[in-house]
Amino acid sequence: MNITIDYSKRIKRIREKMDLMDIDVLIGTRMVSVTFVSGAFVPWRAAVLVSRDGHVELINFLIDQERVKVESWLEQVSAYAPLPGMDMLDIAIHQIKASGWDKGRIGVELGHSPRGNTGYLTSTEYDLLKENLPRATFVNANAIIDEAGYIKDPEEIMMMKQATAMADSAIALVGKSLTVGMTEAQAVGIGEMELRRLGSEYHWAVTGSSEAASGYRTAYNMCGTTQPTDKILQAGDNLIVDFHPLYRTFMSDLSHNFILGKPTREQQKLADAFLSAAETLVKSLKAGNTIGEVWHAVNNNLTQSGYIQYTVPFFGHGLGVLGYEWYPPIGNSDEFTKIVLVENVIEVGFLSITIPGVGGMRLECPIQVTPSGGEMLSCTPLAATIIDL
Repeated sequence: MNITIDYSKRIKRIREKMDLMDIDVLIGTRMVSVTFVSGAFVPWRAAVLVSRDGHVELINFLIDQERVKVESWLEQVSAYAPLPGMDMLDIAIHQIKASGWDKGRIGVELGHSPRGNTGYLTSTEYDLLKENLPRATFVNANAIIDEAGYIKDPEEIMMMKQATAMADSAIALVGKSLTVGMTEAQAVGIGEMELRRLGSEYHWAVTGSSEAASGYRTAYNMCGTTQPTDKILQAGDNLIVDFHPLYRTFMSDLSHNFILGKPTREQQKLADAFLSAAETLVKSLKAGNTIGEVWHAVNNNLTQSGYIQYTVPFFGHGLGVLGYEWYPPIGNSDEFTKIVLVENVIEVGFLSITIPGVGGMRLECPIQVTPSGGEMLSCTPLAATIIDL
């Protein structure tokens, strides 16, 4: 796709957030920050420096240096090596001192996450900064990149639609190929090959790649992640497949449910309740609604259907460039419930209902917030697909 991202607009938004927090320079170490600023695929530990006075720099691992220099829009990409005096923060500290920011307010990214590869500053790194920049004031600045990437530009949405179209095609091909006797890994592998054929650059999920679960593996209590195994698909199984393609640093996250053969009465009841809650979630992602209002709408739907006790009490997360997978989550947390949804925010609608002895179903689908309600970036239906055996 011949689409150009306006990186100057991104940096302008970052600097506006820095002004509001009175921060002179931001040291971004999270994967989302590195990707959002650099515009490149940067899988190794890295950092970006963004100053209020115009400096933008990526500090990148030496062995990936030449590729990233070609793929990033940045003019300044500095290489580091994990050696004394040459490590990532050694270079950052040198640049901060040389530029006179060592007496100012420095934004860093502190925190924790269920994800293992978010890139928050470690305690060792933080101690090193404080030791070498004793006159600086350090400020936790996670909100800068989170909020700067909250609303998506039209070009960014087009990239995410492209990634989602790859996942649509992968799910459709899996559905056409399903047979009793194949394994979960074989089933999801058909979709993975399709993702690669269509140009997916990386399977980004924390689960390691694509996900699949069948039969009893769909029904683990409060389960939302399932790596594919050599379990054999059997008649009567529920099957979940979940794909995570990446296109030009933009992510998609799409799952779908299949039932292998005619559903039982309890499977059909689950499928009906799942579809009703999923439709409520999509409809509620409307500009002007708060995260709390969306959460309560879905929670009330599941309470009325009697499935709330079987449901993960969390209904979505943000989506954007690689690493932008959390802000803002759709949960009943004081930290997020008052956030107002605005047009062109992209949320992944998430729904996981698991019933022992019956099966489980999972929704993950990128949804664009509009004034009239959510618009799915995907053409894969919300309703489960029944495979005629």
